[in-house]
Amino acid sequence: MEAAKIVALLMVLGLVIASVVHAQPLSDEDPENNALALDDYTQLLERLLARPQADKRSSMIHLFRRSCIRRMSSCDHRPSDCCYNSTCRCNLWGSNCRCQRAGLFKNWGK
Repeated sequence: MEAAKIVALLMVLGLVIASVVHAQPLSDEDPENNALALDDYTQLLERLLARPQADKRSSMIHLFRRSCIRRMSSCDHRPSDCCYNSTCRCNLWGSNCRCQRAGLFKNWGK
């Protein structure tokens, strides 16, 4: 029984040593090539940010467009952003708020 444990331990140790031997460093390139790649990335990013948003109807729509919070999702920080026909309901102490179905008389109080 002891011999089997020793053989298993030696096999695991051999696998670890083999993986360490075959491991390669993350980057063999010189830092100059990495700097060039970073410059290319920043130029691409600047070009994308400078591109006009032609597919939008107005820039104001882009600024105020937000996603809504689905039902049964937490609305603690955005109580007025529940999806259509949902309201943000909290427990008695005002915590654990969730978007839930609006109810039958939702629009009557407005």
